[in-house]
Amino acid sequence: MPLLDFTSLAYAFGRLAGAARFASPEIRRVASLANVASAWRAYRRDAGAGDVGPAHQPSSDPGSILMTDDPRRDAVVLWLAAHGVPPIADAATMVVRMVNATRGFEVDALALLNAAEDALAQAAAGGPLTGACGLADAGPDHPLHGLARAAVAVDVLIRAPDFAESSGHEALLPLPSRSMRHYAASEPAGCWALNLVLVARGIVPPVTGIVPRTVFRLDVTDAQRAAALVDHSTHEALAAFTNLERIESVLARGRDALVGLSRNARAFEAWTLLAALGPTTRKQLMRALGLSRAGADIQARTLAAARLVGLETGGLVSPALPGSSPSPSASLDHGPLCAAAADLDIAMAEIDRLLTRGLDKRN
Repeated sequence: MPLLDFTSLAYAFGRLAGAARFASPEIRRVASLANVASAWRAYRRDAGAGDVGPAHQPSSDPGSILMTDDPRRDAVVLWLAAHGVPPIADAATMVVRMVNATRGFEVDALALLNAAEDALAQAAAGGPLTGACGLADAGPDHPLHGLARAAVAVDVLIRAPDFAESSGHEALLPLPSRSMRHYAASEPAGCWALNLVLVARGIVPPVTGIVPRTVFRLDVTDAQRAAALVDHSTHEALAAFTNLERIESVLARGRDALVGLSRNARAFEAWTLLAALGPTTRKQLMRALGLSRAGADIQARTLAAARLVGLETGGLVSPALPGSSPSPSASLDHGPLCAAAADLDIAMAEIDRLLTRGLDKRN
């Protein structure tokens, strides 16, 4: 029978609870954005890679919520924006605006999400998994109450065929001269829906993807499923704590780098988006900050001047490693088109100035 490592679990959740309690409002806001990005990565893990684009080619960066070509990204952020608690809904709405998300979940996927919401709302005492984890008596004041609610939901949902996971199997891959045996994983079931609902409802903040697919498998014992849940949630809680530390460090680095530069307020706002979401584009910054093309370009150049980002071809803005020089600027910054681009930027900056003056007079 697998032994449950409650010492590591308590340590992970204790550190995370302390860090979240004393985090500044700014760190919490950026962490909510990072949680939406992490929820997307957990969705891809639980729901499978999926088909990306007409040729079903893998995305250039499938793990990035801003750079992915996976059309399901729109559905994830639209659903979180519509169903999340305020911090998650606000963060997801920002991502919706940045990527111009338009296409939501299909009917079958919405049915899984509704089932997960109903299971999470039940006040049942739990079942085999809850008992095997020792969480049956974890009340609202218990540090692991959120994890207990997730276990109760699993006990309810595992009875549904759309959530129960089958086991993988060995298969033969035919080759020209012989056949090779390989392991074929089972098709993903509905674990992704429960993890998305847990994020939307803020059940175990700021942890995402806390439920592993293993807990929905019918071919393992309850003790094995409990061990998988405890080990996986410990890992995810430690990762969430590490992410909070990273966010605090990255924001401090940006504040120090921008303190002596003009236009640093909007540039720092842009930096918080990169700290949470990773590489972005100037067009996405434009949508997020409500700027013109030239206004977004000014913020990107300000970040580059502070050695916080590299400006790459195609309008990509990528965070630079501490102490490193930004990558080469985009092609419009050099070469025969640089003068034309500079003239356009000056004109658009003047439009920004006139619009700002007009808004100030009306206010």
